[in-house]
Amino acid sequence: MDPLVSFCTMLGLATLRYLPLLLLSGLSPLAWAPVSIRIVLMLAFAWLTVLSTQDYLPLDAGAGSLALAAVGELMVGLVFGLAFLLPSAAVHNAGWLVDMQAGLSAATLLNPATASGAESLLGHALMLAMTVLFFVLDLHLLLFKGIAASMHWLPLGRVGLHLGLDAFLRMVGTSFVAGLMVAAPVVVGLFCVDLGIGYASRSMPQANVYFLALPLKIAVAMGLMMLTLVYAPVLMGRLFQESAEQVPSVLGTP
Repeated sequence: MDPLVSFCTMLGLATLRYLPLLLLSGLSPLAWAPVSIRIVLMLAFAWLTVLSTQDYLPLDAGAGSLALAAVGELMVGLVFGLAFLLPSAAVHNAGWLVDMQAGLSAATLLNPATASGAESLLGHALMLAMTVLFFVLDLHLLLFKGIAASMHWLPLGRVGLHLGLDAFLRMVGTSFVAGLMVAAPVVVGLFCVDLGIGYASRSMPQANVYFLALPLKIAVAMGLMMLTLVYAPVLMGRLFQESAEQVPSVLGTP
């Protein structure tokens, strides 16, 4: 293989490794940025990666091995994208749970914009807070340093598809457990309010206690959420760090 062709091939493989983390909206922490900016960043990262490596593909690399290498690079990028997607989904799921318990999900019945499906008000609020904290705590640097370090223990073009299913399930489980910890004080507080409402409904069966207590539950949910946001940076930082630490195990490396 000609050195120039080998260089271009390595550049394409490096681009595939960065592609899910920079272009796919669900997996990219830069989904808010214009697509043109993300494409430039992806090409710049791929160019710098190829320039920093001296381990090019062998001269006898065929079309079959190149196709497998391309699939492997894309899988590596998808796993690193999951390290961002899973904590985000866990935080959104925790906000949706609080919405259901506080009664905020009933607001979607009066919102014509949600005709296609229910939205989570607190879930969106937590997602916005998480996006801000993701960059304030420099967790985006942790993610990109991880994918840059993967070039050493998973060289370009030599990625074998040895995904660890146990590590992937552990990554999913720890993400959603840690996400629940963010909303756990609010869930426990609303459960205590529900106990009081249940006792009141038995004492006054003629009153529509649900609609009478709905403003109280929303106020308690908002108040507890404001109090727990003090600890949110530590919990969300831990959430992303634990997810990033599971990436090597998911990819089948020590």
